[in-house]
Amino acid sequence: MKKPESTTELRETLAAHAKAIASGDLAAAEKFVAGIAIDAYRQAAAEIARLKKPVEVETQAFAKIGAQYMSKLRIVGGDRHRRVLYRWRKEADGRWLIAGVEDTTNKRSPWSDVPVLAAAAAQVREETRDA
Repeated sequence: MKKPESTTELRETLAAHAKAIASGDLAAAEKFVAGIAIDAYRQAAAEIARLKKPVEVETQAFAKIGAQYMSKLRIVGGDRHRRVLYRWRKEADGRWLIAGVEDTTNKRSPWSDVPVLAAAAAQVREETRDA
């Protein structure tokens, strides 16, 4: 039986990232981001920067999905908040980096903007017919 992977190092990385967010240190927070995710990260960070200081960061969820991990943070400042989903992956050098970012603040779930399957299938059929 395979021994479960330790998440201690990742949890320490998550805590350091949350601390950077809470302190408003964007340069420190961006050090946790893989290049592929930087644009999405900066969009979410811009919304977080609009929150009234001081900012509190709380972890709402942490889960392993395949080879990657997801962390969901609730970032609160004054009477406003942001909810952001971060997808973490382990790099070849052993560092944990954010490989995906989604601001889910105004969504019922991360799946809210996925089109209904029937509507998506109809759209594909229509586009194929015109080709």
